[in-house]
Amino acid sequence: MGFHPRTAAEKVKVQGKLMQVRQATIADTNKIAQIHVASWQAAYRGQIPDVVLDNLDVEKRASFWRSHLASHPLGTFVAELNQEIIGFCDLIPSRDQDSNVQAIAEIAAIYVHPNHWRQGAGRMLCQRALDAARRENFTAVTLWVLALNVAAHSFYQAMGFHLDGATKSEPMANYEIHEVRFRISI
Repeated sequence: MGFHPRTAAEKVKVQGKLMQVRQATIADTNKIAQIHVASWQAAYRGQIPDVVLDNLDVEKRASFWRSHLASHPLGTFVAELNQEIIGFCDLIPSRDQDSNVQAIAEIAAIYVHPNHWRQGAGRMLCQRALDAARRENFTAVTLWVLALNVAAHSFYQAMGFHLDGATKSEPMANYEIHEVRFRISI
């Protein structure tokens, strides 16, 4: 998948402040990693074992994002509020064995720093990912959500996604997390 970047960032005023979504760059990796860790620790407390959340490492996440952006630079977007990165989204071809990677894209990550929840950044990031998937001629986009994450379920349903019946479980620190898949046709 070779996403075609837009020439200009999308901008909108939010409570008198300028918010925009743009293509991520390697220079954004540290901030993306900080947001990734902070949002996991805030959103998943009580859903993922504390030992996992308390041991998340920003440097390890930054290393992952540097490598990912070097090899897949065009599917990752950041939301900025007054030129400060407050969230990010990563769109990839679906990793699911039951999906056609030519037709189905996946939002592999979408996180906003907890200090900026419910200000529109998540909606803008999700919309940008859907727009990118449409431009690349995908017919649907999926994403996985923790089964217990009611707030995320509500957000994705408000964006037009629906549960498609797929579930999966993964081991994590002597614990098993359960996820459900959402899908939207585009």
